[in-house]
Amino acid sequence: MQLSEEQKTIIKCVKKGLSNIEIAEKMGYSPDTIKKRLWLIYKLFNVRGRIELVNKLLKYKQENRT
Repeated sequence: MQLSEEQKTIIKCVKKGLSNIEIAEKMGYSPDTIKKRLWLIYKLFNVRGRIELVNKLLKYKQENRT
């Protein structure tokens, strides 16, 4: 799956536990913009929220370590 640099940055922030407001401040966007971008990321990964997204990424990382 190809992700944009923006999507990768948002995902890294989510993994660090940052809120939408914190991500927005870091990236220079409004919190609503981050919310919309996150929704699209959730859709790409077929998850319903942050916890599911992080769990899916961790599982993928573990499965592809070999």
